[in-house]
Amino acid sequence: MKKIYLIVLFLFFLILTVMIISCPVITQWDRSFIIFIQEHLAFLPLTIPMLPDCALYIVMIALPLLFGGIFFVKNKLWTDLICLFSIPLVTFMFNCILKPLVRRSRPPLELQISSIHPDSFSYVSSHSLVTFCLWAMVIRYLHKYCRNRILRYTGYTVAVLWILFVGLSRIWLGVHNPTDVLGAYILGLILVIFYIKIIPQMEKYVVKKLPKLK
Repeated sequence: MKKIYLIVLFLFFLILTVMIISCPVITQWDRSFIIFIQEHLAFLPLTIPMLPDCALYIVMIALPLLFGGIFFVKNKLWTDLICLFSIPLVTFMFNCILKPLVRRSRPPLELQISSIHPDSFSYVSSHSLVTFCLWAMVIRYLHKYCRNRILRYTGYTVAVLWILFVGLSRIWLGVHNPTDVLGAYILGLILVIFYIKIIPQMEKYVVKKLPKLK
């Protein structure tokens, strides 16, 4: 079943990517959705969607790495430590591959309502991808290791809200198309499933093959 989930998600991601490349109507829908979001959220200050472009974004990446790193080192959970700290590198690598490959342009400048106008390609959203992967793994580790119910559910809430907010902010500011964010979430889910399901199985296989490492 685990492999089936990955295959289905990969096919969904592939279909979405092909549609973005070959169907201009997708981009037209994206533009309409950006305008819809901007019009309905225009009463809020622009500082709100710009939060993921300031120090808060770095903090929200550093916090899971710091506290997760301390916990995993203290409990000698080396596989979890490697997985957690590899997320920023792995997501960066996928962005470096996908963006030049798809070569999708950013939304037009008239839709970019912030003072930040990225000149890189648009698909997928790097902010959304790293945020989804990192904080989805936070949810996983809280579920697996946290025994305090209040702390666990507080962490769940913060993680989900931050994931959704970062994706919304990219659309709100007009620096990414909605399908850039959707693609990032699908790819992020693929990577998270790989981390959660596949890597532990690989670790068990290695331990069985090399009993001396037990």
